[in-house]
Amino acid sequence: MNAPLLFGVDVADIGRIGRAMDYGGSEYTRHVVADDERVLHTDTTLAAAASVVVKESLIKAVGGRPAGFSWHDFRAVADAPAQPGLTDVLATAAGEVESVTGIALARRCGCWVRGASGRAVLERFPDHGTAEPVAEARWGWRDDRIIAIAILTTREGVRR
Repeated sequence: MNAPLLFGVDVADIGRIGRAMDYGGSEYTRHVVADDERVLHTDTTLAAAASVVVKESLIKAVGGRPAGFSWHDFRAVADAPAQPGLTDVLATAAGEVESVTGIALARRCGCWVRGASGRAVLERFPDHGTAEPVAEARWGWRDDRIIAIAILTTREGVRR
């Protein structure tokens, strides 16, 4: 893969996310988790935690939360087709994270990047032409810790 890549990693406490869901109720969940991200796992709290760590790893890859940021700038899509070349790079990077953390990053998702965060990605790639941001993430958990790694790049002709 010759295109520049942006990487981000995030680790979170699943219990803390569960407590935020309890405290904020459905409003918190709607604010952070898109409806179709709830299929990331059958356990509601684990699905929300996966959504949060994937999005936080994407935020880190972008370089922070740009002006106008929304949690819905990113959407983790469990059944998104793999992006050629990106999946292999992600698997290698995930292996490094797994060896350091001891947590298997066995779950994969594609990610849509839009809004202020999508514009921020394109600013990081000034020669992007008409390309759109694309991303993939791997995530996993053990005990009460959940971790994700995400890779962002741009690609011509991306269909959403």
